[in-house]
Amino acid sequence: MRTVEEMVNHYTTMRSSTSATTAYNEVKWQYVSMAKGGDGGDLGFTKNGESTCRGINYKGYPDSFFREVSERMGWIPRKETITLEAYSADPI
Repeated sequence: MRTVEEMVNHYTTMRSSTSATTAYNEVKWQYVSMAKGGDGGDLGFTKNGESTCRGINYKGYPDSFFREVSERMGWIPRKETITLEAYSADPI
């Protein structure tokens, strides 16, 4: 299984290559789709009974993998979390 770091490095390099613009835009769309629980679209061929980007290339990868890569690449906004501290004297 590839790591988030490997994919971010790979796509950062791809982004800087003018010859890979079309492929980069396609990957961006696929990752955003999979980050939202989608399948990244049909690839136009079938392999081992699968025809989608996720089914062929990323079987078993969780949505969170695609979300993290997409966030780090700037394709989707980062989910910001706010930690609220509660104290026993605070009214609920």
